[in-house]
Amino acid sequence: MDGYITFSQLGLLIIFLVVVVAGGYAILTMRNVNAAVEHIGAILRENQEALNRAIPNIAIASENVVAITHDLRTGFSETSKAIETADQIASYAVVIGETAKAIVSLFTSAGKH
Repeated sequence: MDGYITFSQLGLLIIFLVVVVAGGYAILTMRNVNAAVEHIGAILRENQEALNRAIPNIAIASENVVAITHDLRTGFSETSKAIETADQIASYAVVIGETAKAIVSLFTSAGKH
């Protein structure tokens, strides 16, 4: 008895095996996903009361963060202005000090002649 396989039959066999392997992989993946969803559901059921207390506070906390951020930006802006003013005062103090030194040296050098 002679038996032979044509290329089309070999191709169909390969496609069938790929479909079987992909189907098995899909089934295993769906089982894992289902187990993870059940586990997440159990965690949610265990913590339902805590979540019900925490979820309304999230909105309040986010509003507080926005207010704090705004206050910080305002504070940094005012601090920046204060630093600029301090720099200007320091510059004026240096100019006044140099002027005073020049005047003093003028009078001391005039007194020596």
